Amino acid sequence: MAEVPTLFEWAGGAAALSRLTAAFYAHVREDPLLAPVFAQMSPRHPEYVALWLGEVLGGPPAYSEQRGGYPHMLSRHLGRALTEQQRARWVRLISESADEVGLPADPEFRSAFVSYLEWGSRIALANSQPGASPAQSMLVPHWDWGTAGPPPAAGAPALPEAEEGAPAPRPPGPPSFERDIRPLFGDRDCQAMLWAFDLGDADSARTHAGRSSSSWRPAGCPATGAGRSSGSPSSAPGSRPACGLSVSYG
Repeated sequence: MAEVPTLFEWAGGAAALSRLTAAFYAHVREDPLLAPVFAQMSPRHPEYVALWLGEVLGGPPAYSEQRGGYPHMLSRHLGRALTEQQRARWVRLISESADEVGLPADPEFRSAFVSYLEWGSRIALANSQPGASPAQSMLVPHWDWGTAGPPPAAGAPALPEAEEGAPAPRPPGPPSFERDIRPLFGDRDCQAMLWAFDLGDADSARTHAGRSSSSWRPAGCPATGAGRSSGSPSSAPGSRPACGLSVSYG
């Protein structure tokens, strides 16, 4: 199987990122919202940002070696009092510049790239506010392909195609918990349910099956807008609702 390239390699390496930042900062100089922020920008600033992006996207640690890594990048944002409007314009302009210089436009790369732009710019916005005191010793973040995964052409294993026709025959003999039920649940599922019973243990599941099966009800789902159930673990303060089912016990 071919080795999956880093985002840095897929983007085209250092040369591609240098083209990106050169085009981007040329637009920044003409932008009424961003030009004042970068009025004192060093002529080499686009080069330095290309080094930063390269290291973030899985390239060589050139920014850390030449510019001092995260502490130096942080120092460039402290006290600048950036606004959300400036942050959003920065993200939009660099995304448009990526189109302009021909960075890969496949959905997998752009999903990962824009994910970093949004994350990084929001961190910079927060760190720039008056009175902010962020940690000084963080490492340069390293971004990967994320949930979307690499595109098929990058060497990612393709999902097997469903075969048409009759389903595979069921193994002989009566249903088995270990063979037919236990594989449906991962370790995270089991850990999430330990407050009630052990999903991976047949005796525990059998003991609680009667009262749990009558308590399943739709939970809140940000994608569907279904109503939330009260009293479930997912409704704890500060937690994110999960799509699927919620269990409550009287």
